[in-house]
Amino acid sequence: MRSDNDDDARKAGTRSGDLLDAGHLREGLKKKALVGAGFSVFAQTFNYGVQTVGTIILARILSPEDFGLVSMVATFSILVQNFGLNGFTEAIIQKRDLTDDQMRKLFWVNALIMIGLTVFFVAISPAIAWFFGEAQLKSISAGMALSIIFSGLGTCHLALLSRNMKFNLSAIAQVLAAVISTGLSIAMAVGGFGFWSLVARRVSLPLVTTLFAWLFCRWKPGAPAKGTSIRSILTFGYKTYGNYLLGYLRNNLDKIFVGRAFGKTPLGHYDRASQLSSVLPNQLTVALSGVGIATLSRLVDDPPKYRTYFSKALSVLAFIGFPGSALFTILGKDIIIILLGDRWSIAGSIFAALGPGIGAFVIYNTNVWLHISLGRADRLLKWGFIVLGVSLGAYFIGLQFGPYGVAIAYSVMFYVLLIPALSYAGRPAGIGARFCVGILWRYWAAATVSSLLFWAVFDKIQPLAVFYGGLSPLVRIAIGTAAYPAFYLAAVIALFGGLKPILMFRGLIRDMLAR
Repeated sequence: MRSDNDDDARKAGTRSGDLLDAGHLREGLKKKALVGAGFSVFAQTFNYGVQTVGTIILARILSPEDFGLVSMVATFSILVQNFGLNGFTEAIIQKRDLTDDQMRKLFWVNALIMIGLTVFFVAISPAIAWFFGEAQLKSISAGMALSIIFSGLGTCHLALLSRNMKFNLSAIAQVLAAVISTGLSIAMAVGGFGFWSLVARRVSLPLVTTLFAWLFCRWKPGAPAKGTSIRSILTFGYKTYGNYLLGYLRNNLDKIFVGRAFGKTPLGHYDRASQLSSVLPNQLTVALSGVGIATLSRLVDDPPKYRTYFSKALSVLAFIGFPGSALFTILGKDIIIILLGDRWSIAGSIFAALGPGIGAFVIYNTNVWLHISLGRADRLLKWGFIVLGVSLGAYFIGLQFGPYGVAIAYSVMFYVLLIPALSYAGRPAGIGARFCVGILWRYWAAATVSSLLFWAVFDKIQPLAVFYGGLSPLVRIAIGTAAYPAFYLAAVIALFGGLKPILMFRGLIRDMLAR
């Protein structure tokens, strides 16, 4: 019997069954993965540009105190906002046999949970204000609570787009949301709304994303079906979110500690440095995670192909991640001064300290691809507790040296955890520490040698060092972005004994553009 959902989906040119049945995805999997990666990466790169431009404009209108206040609340609101988005999304993508009845019931369960969490966040707003000692946080928390329900209403639709490898539509929704929310925030800042312009940006982003997700997916939830079991989906989702919860605490405890220990102004500097250093790797991780998990989930029954796909993904991320880390570290102070202005010089030092961890962070997050695609959310959750413990220790040590020390601790932590995380996650698929080190070590060595060479040439060789140091920040950035990649590519060629990594990366980009 054909349902109304099928009719609605046919009007959009896609059957409801296509959205829910993963079997058809085996045909043309490589093509769909390339197309999805291309759309996602370029869309997320565009988002990075929009967010960076927005940050530059807003930082020149608003004060570090404004950013610090909103960051205090956002640290908690984003955690609650992502309850369903991180958990149910992976469960929907990973589950092989998913029915329309299950999807409808899952939608309404998720909606009810998110409504409850919205009310809960409003209720705890006085506690957030008390914790940081800022009375204004009570009203800010109540306003940002709306982002929770707005995000929850789009979770299932975004997950279905990714499940069916419609990454282009998902990416378009996110791009449009970034542009609209950033434009609204800038307009409000110019109008004199202060920190409320930042609140509006955080609330409007999930709202607009959800509206476009509903428009593009066209799947309608309908009334929940009776007698339909979604217990296995919920269990998988809760375990996955449990790991996200632990990971989020790991990644944001630094902001909580800095805000609590040093106040809103140092937190404002730390938050801007952290946001600018993490937007690109976060966007890259978000862009590729859906593609990576969806593709690996359909290669689980073919271990050799599974390992081959993962090794290529790891190589590409290492090829761009490690040198990216080095470049941000070398040019960090100049980048912040150019983007945000001289009054953000403290943020520049913090940005440079966070730089070394960028590449390791991007590669580290592929451990989630392995856990989820193998259906081992239980192992993912166990690993999350280990990482949380390491994070607490690292941040406690870093706090003794101020916000700058916390930033250094953050970077060091990801290098310490990188290989153990990948080998633990990949063990069920025959991916161990030797496998990962064999792929990564030459890229890391090339990036490190290139950094030392750049430092020696532009900081130690006289009179070149004096000349370079006397240039404007913009000219130093221009020289650095030209010289360092040249050093890095030369080191890659030497360590690999040829152009293979460069040709592989060029071929991947060419294929994505062609698709």
